[in-house]
Amino acid sequence: MHIKNHTLGASYCRQSRTHGGVGIFVHNSLSYITINVNKTDNDYDFKACAIKLLLSTNIYHILCIYSPPAGNFTTLLLHFQSALTQLHSNTKNLIIYGDINVNYLQDSRNKSLLNSLLVSFNLHIAVSFPTKISSKSSTIIDNIFIDESKNPDYSIIPVLNGLSDHDAQIILLRNTDLPIQQRQNISKRTFNKTTTAQFKTNLSYESWSNVFNDGDLDSSFNSFLNTYLRIYYFI
Repeated sequence: MHIKNHTLGASYCRQSRTHGGVGIFVHNSLSYITINVNKTDNDYDFKACAIKLLLSTNIYHILCIYSPPAGNFTTLLLHFQSALTQLHSNTKNLIIYGDINVNYLQDSRNKSLLNSLLVSFNLHIAVSFPTKISSKSSTIIDNIFIDESKNPDYSIIPVLNGLSDHDAQIILLRNTDLPIQQRQNISKRTFNKTTTAQFKTNLSYESWSNVFNDGDLDSSFNSFLNTYLRIYYFI
């Protein structure tokens, strides 16, 4: 997959079975460092990738995770806790997103266990609307987890993208400034037979009287050069 003006900053694809993978695409204007969070041979129950995003006002650790519906939830929590321990920091902002296949519209043991783990790292769920809707059910199994003390002003927007049976989510963080891109104007000149011929024609139309009538050699040369460059730059 290629996304215009974006780079695949981090990714992980399942090695032992088909299907299942995660990825983080970063806009080309942003600086980042890839972080290795896959320190286990078990790539069925827990798949993850992470980056350190370097902004002008803050440093973000962003973690993307996926766990299949039939995965071992205990194993998931162990690997998830290990990744959180690696990424959590009082000086950095941690944002987690992905599909853990825990439905937040229903109370369950898995939901309670996951919440307990998240709260221990001061993380809270941010998505409160269904993310997978069918004719038979509605669930919140795709979520974003953030530290609300570091992100006091945020909003979540659902996006119907038509690419999956899961809807997408966009989080807007209003306490973050992105680096300002410096615009640079570049002028280009085309050299070919047509432009060269036009340049010669324009030179031939000049009378050069100001050059020949000037008695001073330096002034005569400056007059010639000014005329020459005027024609050169405006062909």
